Amino acid sequence: MRTEGRGTLGNITFPSRSLALRGSLALADWSALAYPAALLLALSLPFAAIQPLVVMGGLPLTSDKLAFVLVLAAWSLQGRRALPTLQEARLLLPTAMLVLVALISAQVADPAYAGEGLRYASRLLAAGFVMLLALRLRAQARGLLWAVAVGGGLSALLGLGEALRLPAAAPILALFKVASTRVGGELRVGASFEYATIASMYFEMVVPLAIVLAATARRRSTKVLALTIAAVCTLNVVLSLTRAGMLTLAAVFASLLVLGIARRGYRAVLLPTGLGALILLGGVATLLLRDPVFDLRLVTESDADWYGAMYSAPPTLALQAGHQATVDVDVRNEGRITWTADGNHPFALGYRWLTGDGQGVLDVAPVEVPLPHDVQPGDTIHLQALVNVPNLPAGTYRLDWGMLQRDVLQFYERGWVDAESEIQVQASPGTGALPEVVPRDDGEAPWVVGRLDLWNVAWRLFATHPLLGVGPDNFRHYYGAELGLEGWDQRVQANNLYLELLADLGVLGLAAFAWVVAGPIRAMLRPSSLLTVGVGLAIAAFLLHGLLDTFLAFTPTAFLFWLLSGVAQKPQVSGRW
Repeated sequence: MRTEGRGTLGNITFPSRSLALRGSLALADWSALAYPAALLLALSLPFAAIQPLVVMGGLPLTSDKLAFVLVLAAWSLQGRRALPTLQEARLLLPTAMLVLVALISAQVADPAYAGEGLRYASRLLAAGFVMLLALRLRAQARGLLWAVAVGGGLSALLGLGEALRLPAAAPILALFKVASTRVGGELRVGASFEYATIASMYFEMVVPLAIVLAATARRRSTKVLALTIAAVCTLNVVLSLTRAGMLTLAAVFASLLVLGIARRGYRAVLLPTGLGALILLGGVATLLLRDPVFDLRLVTESDADWYGAMYSAPPTLALQAGHQATVDVDVRNEGRITWTADGNHPFALGYRWLTGDGQGVLDVAPVEVPLPHDVQPGDTIHLQALVNVPNLPAGTYRLDWGMLQRDVLQFYERGWVDAESEIQVQASPGTGALPEVVPRDDGEAPWVVGRLDLWNVAWRLFATHPLLGVGPDNFRHYYGAELGLEGWDQRVQANNLYLELLADLGVLGLAAFAWVVAGPIRAMLRPSSLLTVGVGLAIAAFLLHGLLDTFLAFTPTAFLFWLLSGVAQKPQVSGRW
């Protein structure tokens, strides 16, 4: 009996041909676990809960991180097969180079931000793993795209609930963000995302995927589902009031319409694309007709010059402690927004009590003086403020006068200095003790910096550190000092993906990222099916919107970009999904 080419497992002897079968079964077992885990990850990308769901090894895991850990666990079951193949390694090499540049840049940057730089590099490394996952599960690419689309659609439904102020939506949205995004008192729908612009970017990438899924669906039910996802995601982009998002989505729709008309095999995209385009155009038209804040967003860089006020208040007053007095104050609207007297976020003149030197705020409740009517830009309103004088000890104090928009902002947050009146308080019987004094917070409000200024600073930082930049995600720590600001919002980025990369990672970082996108761009230029067209346009949306914003620092958008990059570069051998 021939014994060569045989293997044993315990007491069982089987032919060597079964070794390959056993390996295939093991791989199939892994796929059976990895594919559902990957679907869960793709589905959960828009849902990063604030509070962790579980704590593993002292590490708190939010919903998105838990899904990622589940995928890693399934991946580990492959054993040696978990290592990338030579072809996968070649496709992952650009991302590995970007991670390496980020690590080196973090090491040579300011040590105070080294930890943040390492976290940024680890996020890029995790994104590279997501790309590897997409490469390995290429046979299930359609399922991954459906998971992305359904997750985006569920988030968009929450966005509609947010826009309609549905009571049932509020506690769900509170799981994912502290507060909604607002501008000029108007809601910018952000759905389950922390900020409205991030939501817009995510939905811009989901829309072309949903359109091609609708165009290629065989069942009426799945076609209707994909059409619904494309529609609600488009509507969310409009409701986010993100100008760059609307322009990007218009470019995506135009590209799909041109392809559908030019190529007979792509005609199926015309109906879902036309529906999305109508929603986009109708939404923008409605905003132009009914939302003055949107009009301002179209003609201004930011809301920095929407708010402005000049005051004419008495320089000195003598008031009696514990009594009331009427004080005349004139205020001129120096901004570009109308001061409304009613509505959800009316404008008002506020006043608060300060110490005599103006350095501290008395712990006395501030008072708002409502406007009797709306005030147009350039107009002046005369107000008679009824001032309640606290039971203060006799002495010198100050009244600080400043315009505000209720639950939105104080005008000093946009750089307009409040007016002050020096008050000589005369004692009364029963005068109380001096209230607690707290520091003034005027200087704590972040100054709004326009895109052109941010871009200029990014270029200057790159010129100073051309090779490796100032460190991963470090632009936000430096731009204020470059502009001579004493305090600034350190959540603000360069608002340009490519300038941000130059400032943070230098020319090496930008070159590495260009290498990352080279593969997907080549695939976009040679689409083999409608699905490859949708994936290519989703990636193109990310890159186009990147001219006006940056999203690599946010896990949902970064993971989706790398997942789609993996899908774009590796179709099945047959060229079909």
